Amino acid sequence: MFLLGSRFIAEDKKVVCIEGKCTNPHHHGQLNYHERFEVEETDNYVVAVIKSCANFWEANATGMTFALIIGGAGLSLVLSYKKFGKLLELKGIRGATIGSIIGMPLNMCANCSAVTGVSLTSQGGSAEATLGVIMGGALLNIVGLVTMFGLFNPAVVIARIISSILMITLVVPFVAKMVKQKTQEPVQQPAAFNQISCFFPEKSIVQTIVKSFEDWLLAVGNIAIKLIPLMLLGTLLTAIFRVIFPNEVLHAFTAYSPFLIIVVVSFIGTLLSVPVLFEILLGTLLLNLGFSNGPVASMLFAAPAFGLFTLVLTKEKLGGIKVPLILLGITFLFAIGTGLLAEFLTKLF
Repeated sequence: MFLLGSRFIAEDKKVVCIEGKCTNPHHHGQLNYHERFEVEETDNYVVAVIKSCANFWEANATGMTFALIIGGAGLSLVLSYKKFGKLLELKGIRGATIGSIIGMPLNMCANCSAVTGVSLTSQGGSAEATLGVIMGGALLNIVGLVTMFGLFNPAVVIARIISSILMITLVVPFVAKMVKQKTQEPVQQPAAFNQISCFFPEKSIVQTIVKSFEDWLLAVGNIAIKLIPLMLLGTLLTAIFRVIFPNEVLHAFTAYSPFLIIVVVSFIGTLLSVPVLFEILLGTLLLNLGFSNGPVASMLFAAPAFGLFTLVLTKEKLGGIKVPLILLGITFLFAIGTGLLAEFLTKLF
């Protein structure tokens, strides 16, 4: 229901825009898809930020709603079925891989994947599993990868896939080791979670369904109270960055040296937090401006990966601001590497 009712429909609409078949291209704004509030050149900074914040929130609203729904369902499963919880406690490459496998079919951006990942592991899952869900959902989206192969040079897509796999299997376990280990005391969970104890079957199928629904409501309510304020803060930070660095800024870098262009695009892409598949239209924008495959690949990797929004959402799970900032810096370096790799591979195709 989630994929058919939300993800596939949203992605289909974005692919139409990407392919230039949109019937309302004049409505495309800073997010490069349809925006309700157009940011005018005459808008002052505060008004522009408010409009951008509203546009960004609306663009992510459906995905984030489903992220809370799925995260709540996953959390209630973790609390009532201990074997699944143990799976999410795996560390190292195994934990990151399991997380990415869970995240891949969700077809979510890093923003929504962060909501799901943090929700799933909020009661004891490993940092590797949390980050794996985020990276798998954002970087190994099958629909996105197939679309990219149809639009970009194979070198661009292959470079992104290689960097994504290395990010999940090497970087995630590496930064997870930096997370401060908590004491061996049991995780203090909200009192409401003690009521989540559904085992199949209850006395009847109907009672099992009712109890499962009650467990889900408790889980969703508790994580919503915790995460929605952080989601609003992350949206605000992203809107501020988009006002400071609108798309027009990219036009000024076309005459720079190839390496410097890759560095600049990687920096901008790293601090972006874009909804699912938004990075593809940013990539086509760069192509239309005359950028080579290197900067395009850097944008395609950095924009959907770990950004400002995910930094805010994962700060508590990762033990403070230090590890998210390190991960943000590594994302920037990997984006540069992705661009350089794409330039090298271009010579082979």
